Amino acid sequence: MKHLLCKAFVLLVVTVPFATPAVAIDPKFSIDPASPSIDGLDITPDDVLEKGPAVYTQGRDLGLKDDFFAGAFDVLNALSYGKDPITKPLYFSVDRVAVGLPGTAVYAQAAPGVEEAAGDVFKTWASPIQRTNVLFIDETELGLIPGFFGDDLDALDLDQQPTPWTYYAFDSLSFSNDFGFGTRANDIYASLGQGDQKIYFDLEALGFDPFDDLDALVLLDVLNNGIVNPGVDQALFSLSTFSPSTFTYSGLNYLPGVLEHMSPSDILWTDFREWRLFAAAENLGLHADDELNALDTVPEPASLALFGIGLWGLVRLRQRKVRDA
Repeated sequence: MKHLLCKAFVLLVVTVPFATPAVAIDPKFSIDPASPSIDGLDITPDDVLEKGPAVYTQGRDLGLKDDFFAGAFDVLNALSYGKDPITKPLYFSVDRVAVGLPGTAVYAQAAPGVEEAAGDVFKTWASPIQRTNVLFIDETELGLIPGFFGDDLDALDLDQQPTPWTYYAFDSLSFSNDFGFGTRANDIYASLGQGDQKIYFDLEALGFDPFDDLDALVLLDVLNNGIVNPGVDQALFSLSTFSPSTFTYSGLNYLPGVLEHMSPSDILWTDFREWRLFAAAENLGLHADDELNALDTVPEPASLALFGIGLWGLVRLRQRKVRDA
């Protein structure tokens, strides 16, 4: 572990000075089963797509089911390539019925007569003072169909590709979750392709309800080995509207980041030992009962440098523990 962390730190120190101010945006995403761009043959709800839309990775290569016409398919609703910085700004999408707070881009895109927020990507600094968001990518830039009955962007990674791991979750109504009767929808999976998959982490280990549905994911797998390292790896995530841990399911009052009271737009942080609220729904410019569908972050040189410093700190702490043992 120590040598791997040292190696990662040295690599960052070498590469950060030459980093460009912004990374190339090349979105990978999925769309929900009701999206008209789903043809059931080439494009299915379990596929990772790119602009076009066109298939970037077949869902079956990730170990997902994709017999769309027989009803035996999975819905890919969270995606990461494991190299996401845990930082702001945040990039996200919403579902078909989200309306956003007045004055925000979500509110404008969801307004009657427009009703095309579900295919867009929005950007926010998640400020408790500003409580706003802006349009980052219009769905037409991705080749998606606008409108309330258009395409609904369901999972997102803006700037990465598998090297070699793909991390994901599927929704609770998927074939692989017994159409809502299973408890696999709160698991994070890792795949190398060729039809394999394994559980990277199960949210039940953090105290979440077994029937919760992980709906958006930002993941930093520091060693990029498909194995969770508690206290080292980190993630941001949200839960779907019909998760028992949300107030939209329980019927209780809304309390940001509190089990059975949280919003499906609350963003939570974990290091896979503990978890806490990272950003409340209203800080994103969303209503508490809006659903956040997809989430990503994009690395900047400053965040990469801080990440390297953090890794070095972990190395020094581990060395100290070994010396004091």
